[in-house]
Amino acid sequence: MAAPPATAEALHFGPDLAGWTAVDFPGIAPTHFTAAGNDALAIAADTAAGMLWRPLSGVTRQAHAAHWRWRVDEAVAATDLTKRGADDRAIAIYFVFSEQPGATISPMQTLASPTVTALVYVFGSDRPRGSVIASPHMGERGKFLVLRPATAPRRVWHDENVDLTGDYARTFGRNMPALIGIAISSDSDDTHGCNRAVVQNMVIGE
Repeated sequence: MAAPPATAEALHFGPDLAGWTAVDFPGIAPTHFTAAGNDALAIAADTAAGMLWRPLSGVTRQAHAAHWRWRVDEAVAATDLTKRGADDRAIAIYFVFSEQPGATISPMQTLASPTVTALVYVFGSDRPRGSVIASPHMGERGKFLVLRPATAPRRVWHDENVDLTGDYARTFGRNMPALIGIAISSDSDDTHGCNRAVVQNMVIGE
């Protein structure tokens, strides 16, 4: 993989998920995240839910775009992402923004803050590619953008390039604030299923 330009930053997962924080949910088995080399993240969720969180600073705070590749080998069936308690998906990547970036707080406190919004790019769902859905957990502060529906081909790599600035303006109707964090989640607890997936070569910046 070529080095990213000076205005971009590659987000590494090795060694041992350094810089990332695993987030579990009470009463639910945790999703397992494992560094697969420096640039890849392996995900396994068996009737489980969980999130991997990383705060951002420096050049990534001003990122306007992102790209990565992902592969889903096994996944839960298509779900309705509008329904809390029935919204499992193979992978969701959260780009988290704040109007008032400041003191460091926990990932869940960050996502619950009224000054925080999120663009959530999803591999999963019963909606077609390009669908925009209000998060049942964050309400109008969180927008799911379906990049790959649950019916997308499995065991093959899918390359994604997203325009954070354009997607934010289109979904929230205003200019994008500072990017303060990124999270990767996988959920299969509602459907009692399993997910096996990999995210690789994630770069954010211009």
